[in-house]
Amino acid sequence: MRIFKERLAININYYNETASDQPIQVNIDAVSGVTGKVINAASVKRNGLEFTLSATVIKSKNIVWSLSGVAGWAMNNTVTKIIEGQNRILPYGWKSGLDRNSFAGAYNVLGLNWGQLIGGGFARNEQGIPLIDPSTGLYVTGDPDYNYGSVVPRLTGGFQSFLSYKNFSLNFSLDYQHGGKFYSCSEYWGNYSGVLASTAVINDRGANVRDAVDEGGGIHVVGVSSVDNKTPVDVYVDAFTYFHQFRSTRIAEPYIHKLSYVKLREVSIGYSLPVKKWSFTKNYMQAAGIAFIARNPWLIYSAAKNFDPSEISLVFGEEGQLPPVRSYGVNLSLTF
Repeated sequence: MRIFKERLAININYYNETASDQPIQVNIDAVSGVTGKVINAASVKRNGLEFTLSATVIKSKNIVWSLSGVAGWAMNNTVTKIIEGQNRILPYGWKSGLDRNSFAGAYNVLGLNWGQLIGGGFARNEQGIPLIDPSTGLYVTGDPDYNYGSVVPRLTGGFQSFLSYKNFSLNFSLDYQHGGKFYSCSEYWGNYSGVLASTAVINDRGANVRDAVDEGGGIHVVGVSSVDNKTPVDVYVDAFTYFHQFRSTRIAEPYIHKLSYVKLREVSIGYSLPVKKWSFTKNYMQAAGIAFIARNPWLIYSAAKNFDPSEISLVFGEEGQLPPVRSYGVNLSLTF
């Protein structure tokens, strides 16, 4: 739909599709001589809405300002069929390859949305409070197959603004997504090896968490006793023991995060040179411009603190990927 002399345009698309018998490489026992096999393993029914909006807010002789935005809402993404005799499958590469004992992976589960992130979780009482061994202050292993939800964001989109005033221009774009989960293998290893800031912060007693507990250090742990599921436990555990416990208990929960973010993707400030008015260029140069460009200048909001959700490249999450790069540059364009 275009209205107000095409100053405002709206496009709404509803999709409803079934992808039948998708070919997926699944893991199989290496004793067979191979570690994976491609089969028609799953069917998925998808539906959702996609919105596109564009508007010319100002249009005059000297000023033009236009906006555009897109949004996609994944309403349903249900796995309707998988290999006969199974209720879930783990496609090849949907689990961390950096750690053979990885605590979480993305599965296709019959009857649930595509890509369920499943891994070890805390044991909890009926009130949802984590259970702690009162003799050690460590968490108790809970459900090894706790379902954290789908890795697919519910809402994704972007926004662009184009503003020009005479020969000057200011443009920017941002993108966003809401929902979805990911597992950070890098964060687990970063804490385990003591290279992340969280392993050397100041605790609520004013001491470094790496200091001895009897000197004010350690990680503050609060929960209830695993003995009776109700007695409060409030203790400090030395940092080395605290961050190493998750490997033996195979609890992935501290390293599961939301994929939600808002990111300023690019900003440019430009100037169009009046080459048609210059006597030494007007006869052979059609246009010229110079612009300062910043890419990835600002992660405005992120539900995850150690990693940029907009850069997650694997289905289950991330594992040792490079950090995002912020870049600045100058662009000179000449048209003859």
